[in-house]
Amino acid sequence: MGDRAYGAATKPVPVRATNGVANGGGGGGAGGPPRPAPPSMLPGGRVPPPPMYRPKPVQSRPPPRRPRRSARGWCCVCCLWMTLVLVGLVLLGAIAAGVFYVVYHPRPPSFAVTSLRLAALNVSDSDALTSRIDFTVTTRNPNEKIAFAYGDIAASFSADGADVGAGTVPGFLHPAGNTTVIRGAASAAAATIDPVQAAALRSRKSHAMSAEMDAKVGFQIGGFRSKRISVRVICKGFSAGVAKPSPPPAPAPAPEADAAAAAAAPAPVRSRSHGHGRSPRSVVRTSSSSSSSSSGGGKMTPTDAKCKVRIKIWIWSF
Repeated sequence: MGDRAYGAATKPVPVRATNGVANGGGGGGAGGPPRPAPPSMLPGGRVPPPPMYRPKPVQSRPPPRRPRRSARGWCCVCCLWMTLVLVGLVLLGAIAAGVFYVVYHPRPPSFAVTSLRLAALNVSDSDALTSRIDFTVTTRNPNEKIAFAYGDIAASFSADGADVGAGTVPGFLHPAGNTTVIRGAASAAAATIDPVQAAALRSRKSHAMSAEMDAKVGFQIGGFRSKRISVRVICKGFSAGVAKPSPPPAPAPAPEADAAAAAAAPAPVRSRSHGHGRSPRSVVRTSSSSSSSSSGGGKMTPTDAKCKVRIKIWIWSF
């Protein structure tokens, strides 16, 4: 048998798949979309490489700006800080007040109208009032370490609801644990009052009295002096009638009789105190207006007036 000679076989060139079609294979059918043309090949049957991907240059961005706070935000921050500061001040004040109360145990002074004399009370037909009142007020300081400094005390009196006199008592220092007796006078000269009140004053012999005393008071502890605050003392629940005129004074004795009585009288003997105790501290203060002569007479009438002390700080009264 002889050998056969075959020609050189041609090897098919592979074609890269494009859109799902490889090596010229069919896809889609009749009536389908047209197939894209195969890519052109380089000499030698090589497929050209795909195009190189070149990313777009990234543009440099400026750094982000810090957002600015609006006016509303600043207002909220300020309100928050102010609230915190106020709360802190209130807490500190409460702590200081508690420590002060525990250490000193402060108590308000007490007042009482111990005696009163309605020396004159005249109401004319034209409802003009003329009056004079002499009074005695006793005040006590129950504190052991706190003293009170009083400014001038403005006192006013009313009878049956009508104002019948006003006066002023000079200020004074009220030491700790001290009882002070204040004597003063109040008067009214030709003051016009309501006709109904004038008729009531004319028809009654005993009048329901009330008194009000206003003063600026501060306290002292050692060398510390506080700011003065307004204090009002209201006294009610006592009555008084017009005092009867005092009898004329007795005639003065002759000088010879005085000399004889002095010669016959025994010499005074000084008494010795056997104890070392201290008498209660009491001070009597008299206003300048009470030293003048009054239009009426009679003795001072004791009263059982009940007094209340009201303290006013800014717009609060307690």
